[in-house]
Amino acid sequence: MITQQLLDYIREELKKGTSKEQIKNVLIASGWQAQDVEEAFSLISNSSSPSSSVPTPTKNVSSLPSATAILGQALAIYKQRIGTFLGVMIIPVLIATVVTVWGIFSGIGLLISFFSSKFAIVGIALVIGLIILLVIAAVIIQMWGQTALIYAIKDSQERIGVIESYRRGWHKTISYLWISFLVGLITLGGALFFVVPGIIFFIWFSLAGFVLIAEDLRGMDALLKSREYVRGKWFSVFWRFFFFGVIAAIPGIVFKFVNIPFSKEIVELFLTPLAMSYGFLVYSNLKAVKGEMAFAPTKGRKAVFIVIGILGILIILAILLSPVFLGLGSARERARDARREADISQIQAALEMYYTEHNSYPFSLNELSPKYLPSVPLDPLKNQPYQYQSNGKDYQVCTQLESTKTQKCVSPQ
Repeated sequence: MITQQLLDYIREELKKGTSKEQIKNVLIASGWQAQDVEEAFSLISNSSSPSSSVPTPTKNVSSLPSATAILGQALAIYKQRIGTFLGVMIIPVLIATVVTVWGIFSGIGLLISFFSSKFAIVGIALVIGLIILLVIAAVIIQMWGQTALIYAIKDSQERIGVIESYRRGWHKTISYLWISFLVGLITLGGALFFVVPGIIFFIWFSLAGFVLIAEDLRGMDALLKSREYVRGKWFSVFWRFFFFGVIAAIPGIVFKFVNIPFSKEIVELFLTPLAMSYGFLVYSNLKAVKGEMAFAPTKGRKAVFIVIGILGILIILAILLSPVFLGLGSARERARDARREADISQIQAALEMYYTEHNSYPFSLNELSPKYLPSVPLDPLKNQPYQYQSNGKDYQVCTQLESTKTQKCVSPQ
């Protein structure tokens, strides 16, 4: 149904220089029927005189709407669809809570039952497996919620509800998870090169999820199509996302300052749909600006980003395994230090036996072998004799400890 509000909105946007295609995208995403929007444009066109101040929209648009204009459009969609958006957002939280509580009680039950028997190790293994399954389930549920939210935004004109959004989003969940994983790896791999390439890659591929849902391109194709949309508009896109990021940070700071319980969860619940709507509008407007593009990514172009993604995997593995290697190295250092302390104690005992028979200490540790020592101990790492000083009446045997970076010495005193 055509209303005065619809006509006024179109007139105002035309005055701002917004193209017809961009206005149509926003209105349809906000829930207006495409036929009503076309009729509204026809009414405005017929009622406009040649001297009208409304600029004639051009077919090819060269610039994106401003960050504030896109935010205003996103808020309009958010207001109209807030019930559906919050319904979509709350379901993963409820499912994750139920699954987590069930997992905790199941894990406790398994541990109690197995610790009371001789199969305690089996019980621990089962609990660890249960935890892994819960983590995987939580990730899939989160991704499903993201795809459902994008469908709720994309198909707003159909007024689809929460259940339908989830039904449409389900078959894209694994693909969306895979794309998110690829973007994360490539961004991380790019960050290896002085951070800046990571930021560039993040903006390039920020629209990949929307390309997946709206254009049914998957994997690396969705990432590279996102890059094609951003190409030549990188700073414009970066600024619009940066602007929204600054605005979005304000509620979190305020909530944290007034110390409201569960402030982070509340902010995410209400802010995520707005952020997703804003991102989808950036994508829709970029698509209107670029128009239909011939897109045929080459294998070579894909290979470049696959290599960068592999670097991201290596970084993650290095981060995860570094504590293990550090722990192993530390254990080896402590073991060698224990050997050193035992060696100098053994040398000290042999020196005292030597002194009992000769009433003096030897000027070299070699004099202790083989009568007092089978062989003179050597440092387990350097394979060199320990530091020894003697004037016949006194001595000092020293070693450098690895784990504490200190020197330990023994003497007659």
